[in-house]
Amino acid sequence: MRSKIFVAALVLITAAYCWGLGWIAWGFLRVGSALGYGLALGIAILLALSVWVIWREVLFGVHAGDLSRRYQVPPDAVPGDPRAEFEAARTAVQDSGEADWTAWYRLALAYDALRDRAGARRATRRAIDAARR
Repeated sequence: MRSKIFVAALVLITAAYCWGLGWIAWGFLRVGSALGYGLALGIAILLALSVWVIWREVLFGVHAGDLSRRYQVPPDAVPGDPRAEFEAARTAVQDSGEADWTAWYRLALAYDALRDRAGARRATRRAIDAARR
């Protein structure tokens, strides 16, 4: 619950930021010069990029949370040793193929246990894609 409140607060802060960007872009448009139009266009691009990034991150969080609720720890999981669990998860992905979202999610959790956040995000994205199919 605490993380949902934090995400909602960040989305509200981003909405205020976007409103401010829109207001600044409107001010540049009202100037009427070529420079004003160019600056307004640049700010509008930043605004669109901000909205797109926040939308993608919120959707990623929603889908990852859904997978987290559906995931059940396999019986061959190695709870004490992150390296051993990583190797077991990687073997499970290789054995099951690309279509098993549980193997990819297990690999994401193993990456997270090893503090490799980029690898965990990549594996979570693969798990989300596999769960959609």
